Amino acid sequence: MQNKKGILLVALGTPRSYKTEDVKEYLKEFLSDPLVIQKPRWFWLPILNGIILKVRPAKSAEMYKQIWSENGSPLMNHTSAQTKQLQEIYPEADVRFAMTYGEPRIDKTIKDMQNLGIEDITILPLYPQYSLTTVEPIVQQVKKINPHLKVIKDFHKIEGYTDLLVNLIKKKWNSGEYDKLILSYHGIPQSYVTKKKDPYEKQCQKTTELVINKLGLKQHQFEHTYQSKFGPEKWLEPATIDRVARLPKEGAKKVLICSPAFVADCLETLFELEIENKEVFISNGGETFDFVHPFNSSIEFTKVIKTILAATD
Repeated sequence: MQNKKGILLVALGTPRSYKTEDVKEYLKEFLSDPLVIQKPRWFWLPILNGIILKVRPAKSAEMYKQIWSENGSPLMNHTSAQTKQLQEIYPEADVRFAMTYGEPRIDKTIKDMQNLGIEDITILPLYPQYSLTTVEPIVQQVKKINPHLKVIKDFHKIEGYTDLLVNLIKKKWNSGEYDKLILSYHGIPQSYVTKKKDPYEKQCQKTTELVINKLGLKQHQFEHTYQSKFGPEKWLEPATIDRVARLPKEGAKKVLICSPAFVADCLETLFELEIENKEVFISNGGETFDFVHPFNSSIEFTKVIKTILAATD
């Protein structure tokens, strides 16, 4: 066991259930992270505890309820499945998963591996693009345990990732007569890019460039947008929800939407895109709003994960 390699996959996290108290516990940990909300603690924490956590958990719980499966959290289920599949095709390693927020915890999982004598551990955050708000919290948690452990910070340029994404899009695109393909990425505040030098926007743009080139689409056939705006601050634009409201009036009544920032379905894909944005699109005169689901628990993506790990050895 001394020489066995460890692999730790890390996703964002999920509440234990869609009950309001569980959602509140999850949101408190998530929104308390100074890398996620980059405001002075004296300013932000009273707002979080005094206003947001009194109102938002109940609303979010209703959203989670609509996407919850018979087996629980979709994100938890897909991440667990990816882990099991990777263990099967990578038997020489000890493969586990953890969540940045909630259970299973990063620190406990790494310590459990170390207690078995596994010291060579590679951490793969399940985000194709790096951001201070997603990957960096994982880096910081890992550093507290062992600053020498390797964290793979992004994989948006890995050909296997873009090829698989293109194949998923192409299957849908070729089966319908769509006016537009929308590539919708999770947004972040504009100030994180301009003031904090977060490379996320550039990596998203590069992802779109690679995908569109492989698809062979022309400029008028696609849009690059950002979703999930939170709070009054200006976020990366254009906003997905604003564009889907306007597209029917511009003649694009049949759209296909995909979110390359996600590798597994979660609240932002199943509720925000497939329910909320679809309703906005249809209510504004749209006719067809189809969604390309992320990789989820496909064995093809598990094989890509192994490729990513091999490329960084």
